[in-house]
Amino acid sequence: MPMKVKKANGELAVFDEEKIRNSLVRVNASARNIERVIEVVKGEIYDAIPTDKLYRIVFRELKKLRKGVAGKYNLKRAMMALGPTGYPFEKFIGALWESDGFNVRTGQVVKGACVSHEIDVVAKKRNLTEFVECKHHSSNGNVCTVRNPLYFYARFLDIERREVAIPGNTIRKFKGWLVTNMRFTSEALSYGTCVGLGLLSWNFPPNNGLRERIDRAGLHPITCLTSVSRPQKKKLMDLGITLCSNLCERPEVLSEIGIRGSKAEKVIEEAVAVCGAEHPLHARH
Repeated sequence: MPMKVKKANGELAVFDEEKIRNSLVRVNASARNIERVIEVVKGEIYDAIPTDKLYRIVFRELKKLRKGVAGKYNLKRAMMALGPTGYPFEKFIGALWESDGFNVRTGQVVKGACVSHEIDVVAKKRNLTEFVECKHHSSNGNVCTVRNPLYFYARFLDIERREVAIPGNTIRKFKGWLVTNMRFTSEALSYGTCVGLGLLSWNFPPNNGLRERIDRAGLHPITCLTSVSRPQKKKLMDLGITLCSNLCERPEVLSEIGIRGSKAEKVIEEAVAVCGAEHPLHARH
């Protein structure tokens, strides 16, 4: 009988070694390190092993081999750690839109034809304005149901109705987006797509979901780092450091949270390895 794994929702699935291998290729692990990790997994796996336990085995081994790769592999859980409030996630999504050339504001109150609405991200580029609703979840198993696009689309229509009616308004294109770090139910996808909302989740659109966009833009959250404790990450986010690239631009903030000397150097080295930025100390020479 083939070995099984237990998913977060309790379902059992056949263990697929290639899924682990592909996930490691995606984060640029070397062929040698991939085989090392696979060998350890084969030695520790057991029937009906929870996928979370399987993840922790792989993550543990990657940290021993190369922390930059471990940080990238940790991306989905790093996204969940952008909490407990949704504000860091909103800032993160704003940075993602900025990387596409938009002028971005977060946490805005926007007037509609009937009432005002709190909008997480307002992004403008030329004659296009996009209004983005962010749904952040801090644990596996959560999903965006059809109620989320239903509710947000009604708000978007109210905003659009007012914007179109403003005399002399040269911005004539508007789009609403619903973004989550988890996934949409099939009903949510069907409704959102039907009414023309932009939908972005961990794995949607296929091959252009949140994971792929983050990797392309190099916008990995500070929560990816394995060399910084959870309380220290919280302090960094309170100081406006949401991305690894932010830390590479402002390495001096580490001293403000008590990280100095060789420890600070290790943190910066990992941040550089994760996001692919130039090392700030090397850039000065």
